[in-house]
Amino acid sequence: MATFKYSAFNHQEKKISGYINASDQVEAMSLLQNKGLNPLSITESEQKKSNIKVSTKDLSIFTKQMAALLSAGTPLEKSLELLSLQSTNSKLSQVLLVIMEDVTEGNSLSSSMKKFPKIFDEIYTSTIYAGETSAALSEVFSDLAEYLDKETKIKSQVTGALVYPSILFFVSLAVIYALLTFVLPQVVEQFVSSNVSLPLLTQVLLSFSAVFPYIVFSLLGLIGACYFLLHSNFLSINFKLKVSRMFLKLPLFGEIILFDQTARFCSSMRLMTKAGLNTIDSLHISKDTFKNKYLKNEVSIVVNKVVGGTSISQAFSQSKIFPNVFQQLLSSGDMGSQISEMFEKIKNFLDQEVESRRTVLLTLLQPIVILTMGVFVMLIVLAIMLPLLQMNNLIFNI
Repeated sequence: MATFKYSAFNHQEKKISGYINASDQVEAMSLLQNKGLNPLSITESEQKKSNIKVSTKDLSIFTKQMAALLSAGTPLEKSLELLSLQSTNSKLSQVLLVIMEDVTEGNSLSSSMKKFPKIFDEIYTSTIYAGETSAALSEVFSDLAEYLDKETKIKSQVTGALVYPSILFFVSLAVIYALLTFVLPQVVEQFVSSNVSLPLLTQVLLSFSAVFPYIVFSLLGLIGACYFLLHSNFLSINFKLKVSRMFLKLPLFGEIILFDQTARFCSSMRLMTKAGLNTIDSLHISKDTFKNKYLKNEVSIVVNKVVGGTSISQAFSQSKIFPNVFQQLLSSGDMGSQISEMFEKIKNFLDQEVESRRTVLLTLLQPIVILTMGVFVMLIVLAIMLPLLQMNNLIFNI
C-alpha cells in the first residue's frame, strides 16, 4: 500500500489537493472518483514517513478535533478520515491517511502513531496507549490537547519575553561596531595627520576596534563549537554531566532552568498517570522532557530506585537537586490515585515560580544591557573628544 498525492476538482468545481492510500495510481483514481472527485494529477509521495514533521499548533488542533469527534461518538476510523480531508496541512493529511489505513487493518492507534516519531513523541503515543487500554480515548485526547496548549503558551511567553532584550542587544552591538570600525578610525586619522598625540584611552580603543570584529566572530564560533560538542559524542558523559550541573548553579538562570524543566516533567507525569499509565513507565518516559543532561540522569537514577521498591517521594528526596517544595508536595501525594492531582499542583506552583524569576531576570537584564552599552558608547565618545580638547589647548597655547 502506497501513499499518493493528488489534486482534483470536487463537486463544487473547487480545486483541492490531498493524499490517498492505494496499491497503485489506477486504484487511487478509482477511489477518488468514488468520492465524487475529478482527479487532475496523481503522484506517489516520496517523503519518508519518519521524516515528516508538523508544527505543535497543527498537532494541537488535530488533537482537539479528535477529542470532539470521539466525544460525539464518531468511530475512530471515521474521525481520522474526516480530519485527513479537512486538514489544511498536507503533511498531516498524508499522515492521518496512513494511520487510518493501519487502524482499519487492525493495528492500534498508538502503534500506528509510533511510525511518525517526529510528530507524535513518546509522551503522546504512550498516553494514547493508556487511553486505548482504559477505553477512555476521548478523555485522553482532551488532556493531550490541554497539555499541548499549555506547552505552546509557555514557549510563546518565553520567546516574547526575550524579543525586546535581544533586539536591544544586537542594535546596540551594531551601533558600537559602526562607531569603532568606521567613525573612530576616521576621526583619529585627522588628529594623527595634525601631529596631535593621542590620549591613552583613544589608543586603546583604536587598537580594540581593529580586533573587535574578530572577537565577535570568535565568540560566536566558540558558542557554536560548545553547543556542537555538548550534543556530540566527542566528549565523555561525565564531562557533559558536569557542564550541565554547572548551568544549574548559575545565579537566577540555574533556578529558572531547574524549575521550568521540573514543571514540564510534572506536566508529563500528570498527563500519563491520569491516563492510567503506571508510575514506573510514566517516570521512564517523562524523564525525556528534561533537556538538561544532569537532571535527566538524576531522574534515571530515581526510576531505578523506584523499580527497586523505593517510594517515588523518597527516591526524589535522595537526589538533593530538585526543589524542596517539589519533594514536599510529592511526598504528600505519594498515594496511588492522588499522584496525578499532586503532579498538577506541583506543576502549577513551579510555573508561578518560573514566571516570577523570569520577570526578575528580565527586569534586571534590560537596564544591564542599556547600562553596559551606554558605557561603551560613552568611552568611544570620550576617545573622540579627548584629542579635540588637546587640539584646542594647543591652539590656545599658540
